[in-house]
This record gives sequence, structure tokens and C-alpha cells, in this order.
Amino acid sequence: MFIENIKTIALQVLILYLIAAVGFAADKTNVFRKSDSKKVIDLLFNIVLPIAVIHTFMNMEYTAEHARGLFVAFLCAAATHAFGIAVGFVVFGKRFPVMKRGIYRYATVFSNAAFLALPLAKSVIGDEGVFYCSIYVGTFNIIAFTYGIYEISGHKAKINLKKLIFNPGTISVAVGIPLFLLQLKIPYVISYPMELIGGINSPLAMIVFGTFLANSNFKQIIIKKELYLVSFLRLILIPVCMLGLFRLCGVSGDLRAAMIISASAPTATNTAMYAAKYDNDAELGSEIATQSSLLSMLTMPVIVALAYVI
Repeated sequence: MFIENIKTIALQVLILYLIAAVGFAADKTNVFRKSDSKKVIDLLFNIVLPIAVIHTFMNMEYTAEHARGLFVAFLCAAATHAFGIAVGFVVFGKRFPVMKRGIYRYATVFSNAAFLALPLAKSVIGDEGVFYCSIYVGTFNIIAFTYGIYEISGHKAKINLKKLIFNPGTISVAVGIPLFLLQLKIPYVISYPMELIGGINSPLAMIVFGTFLANSNFKQIIIKKELYLVSFLRLILIPVCMLGLFRLCGVSGDLRAAMIISASAPTATNTAMYAAKYDNDAELGSEIATQSSLLSMLTMPVIVALAYVI
């Protein structure tokens, strides 16, 4: 059963990265460059992803298990980020310069939950996976807009409460939960276009990700020892420890699998974007995200398969 799970999940991971290869090729042939993808990222983050999340919530059948799962998913997501913060604080202490320390801590805590975990959860689990992973993404946004920018800016950035509350990830979950709880019936003329728009989230996100891979410095990715430490923490230590905690707390089934998919995803691609925005080392952020993304092709199938058998 364990080996079969690995094969199934590895196939889904491979499919996603084959889509990323299209973006890689498009960048190298100047058809669609990384510079072009910035506007597409805005489209994904502000429109496509929220619509995909809302559509999943409004089509999820209300059951006591699903309602309880929302609360448990939030606790799991909060615990995973809290554990990541603690790990980053211990491993990347004051011996690291404050700016570099901020990037390493951010890269350790925040996974590529929206652009990789959600598509993988959709492929492996289905709508229920997206349902639970959306809560993880919402929690991610709350912590990224507070602790995340504080660290990656070298403790200089001020917390923007408006962005903390009014961001697409948080709003989509806030809209989706009442639709799920009230089981409102949305007319087909509205729900079907939402389904079509939400359907482009996974392939478009991976194509954009491929353009980032195409612009990575693979030599630095291979020779920098500190990158391997971040990848180990993000891809192995944190998800394995959380898997043990979830099991002890009785979290099981698709809910546990969805949380482990999110927890085991590679470093968030926005590590480089935030580093650039707050005058930090964007190239270092890109190197970490790229290395952990490539290594995740090996680690995620094993760890996610473990979530089903342990």
C-alpha cells in the first residue's frame, strides 16, 4: 500500500513539473518570459485562486465531519507555521546577518502552499483536498503578512493591518465558509464560469513557476551548503514532525494528507518577490525556492504517502 501510494503521488508530482517544464521552455524560447509572468501572478493571486477556493467551498457538501475539519485544519496550519518559526529561530540565530537570517527563516516557515500544494491536493485528494488546503493558505497569508515581512525585511517593515485582513487568500476563505455552512445554491450560469476559471489555476501556476526555474542559477543551487540546510528543514524535518504530531492528536484521513501536502511543499516562490520588495537578497530567495522545489520531487511523494499509512 505504501509503495502504491508513493507511485500515485510521484506521478501527480511529475505531471505538475512537466507542466512547469512548459513554462521553462517558453522562457528559454522567449515566448513567455519571467518578466511577463509577473502580471500573470497578479491574475492568479487576485482572481483565479480566490475563485477556485470559493467554488470549492460552495460545492462542498455540508457534514459534521467537514465542519469540524475546517477548525482542525486551521489548528494544524497554525501549529505547522508555529513549529517552523521555532525551528527557524533556533537554527538561524544571531550568527547570521539579520537580512540573510530573515530570508532563511522565511524560506523555512513558508511553503508553496497556493501554487503547488493546492494543485497537488486537487490531483491526489480531489475537492476535499482543496477545501482543507484553502484553510492552510488563509493561515499562511495571516502569518506571512505579519511575521513573514517582519523577518524578510530585516525587522524594518511595518505590519499593514489592511493587507492582513483584505488580501485575496483571506477574503476567499471568508466568503467561502458562509457559502459552505449555509449551503447556498448558486445558479449554474455563475457556478460554471467559476469552475472554468478555477480550473486554470493549477496549470497556469505551474507554467509561471517554470519561468522562475528557467532563470535560476543552478551552479549556486548546487554549491551553497546553507541552501541544503533550509531544504532539509522545509522538506523533511518540519513535515515529518508535524505528521507525528497530527497522528498523536488523532488527525487522520484526507484531512491529514491535505495538511501534510501543504506542510511538505517546497519553499514559497514569493520568497524572492518579498526579498526584492524589501531590499533583501532576491537572488538568494530564488535559489532557495528553486533548490527545494527540485528536491521536493523526491521528498513529497514519500512523506505524503506516509500520511496515509502511519
